[in-house]
Amino acid sequence: MERRDFLVGAGTLAATTTGLRGLAQDDPEAVKDTIRALYSYYAALDKAKYRAVLTEDYVLLENGEVLDISGDLALMPASGAVYRRTDAFDFRSVRVRGEMAYAVYFLTSEITDPTGARHRKWLESVILRRAGNGWRVALLHSTRIPTPGG
Repeated sequence: MERRDFLVGAGTLAATTTGLRGLAQDDPEAVKDTIRALYSYYAALDKAKYRAVLTEDYVLLENGEVLDISGDLALMPASGAVYRRTDAFDFRSVRVRGEMAYAVYFLTSEITDPTGARHRKWLESVILRRAGNGWRVALLHSTRIPTPGG
């Protein structure tokens, strides 16, 4: 193999690998995975991991309130609390636009805590910003959908 053939082959491999990595970052599934991870950390009551998925200027819009990171974390049950949560997502739209992405989805949750078991549903939108090879949540807007008897 001549040196020229080796360099062309190595360059092609590098370009292909870089291109695939770029596609993976722009893949809407990566955005969905970040949102699912956020909720799995909440369900596990893991404030450190939950916090790590949020940007420094994160904002939560919920129940007519505007909350920052500390306000959101204050809503999370204390570690060791009797708390179970199962979440299901129905993604309606996920768009990646350079360093930003946004998603619109319905969230359905089965929640059990000391007050009992509840079925909840929300319409949510999320804005995410690229962070290294992944995404972090910058804004979460959550609108609860009333359910019969709930």
